[in-house]
Amino acid sequence: MEAILKLHAARQIIKKTKIKKAGYNNYSGYHYFTPDQVAELTSNPNFGLFNKFDLIRTELGLIGRLTVTDLDSGKSVIFEMATDIPVIKATNIAQQLGGASTYTERYLLMTAYEIKDNSLDFEANKQTAAPLKPVDKPELTEDMKEAWANVLKFLSEGGDIEKVKAKYSLSESTEKYLKGK
Repeated sequence: MEAILKLHAARQIIKKTKIKKAGYNNYSGYHYFTPDQVAELTSNPNFGLFNKFDLIRTELGLIGRLTVTDLDSGKSVIFEMATDIPVIKATNIAQQLGGASTYTERYLLMTAYEIKDNSLDFEANKQTAAPLKPVDKPELTEDMKEAWANVLKFLSEGGDIEKVKAKYSLSESTEKYLKGK
């Protein structure tokens, strides 16, 4: 019970903290709390709590486990969340595992300490934000070396230009050039 009471008190303090979200997602156009911000909010020594994160492989896949322990009593509260290793371009598996660990820990801390990120709650934004616009596809250009090479290879192997257009926006001249491939 001691850990739960301290966690409840920490949640109340965090809710009164007014910090500006430092992260920005250019692709989807929203601000968010960065992993560093979440760690700073939840690692306050005055809370008397210790957060321990583990990434565990089970027969069902990866699980993130956050154990929040009361430093006085040693009693703990455990939070768990299913997760996966993301595919992050131009990285090795260790870097991808690091991404899974970083973001799973962030979301578990946000859950445990009730840090709300309403920018990801589309219902909450209805009354305060303009309607969401469909996300534009990135425009394929020759400057996108890897994507450009992949598209050229795909088309040279008989791939359909419509599949390319489903993933990328194409200028008129780019589409004309690619159709000639």
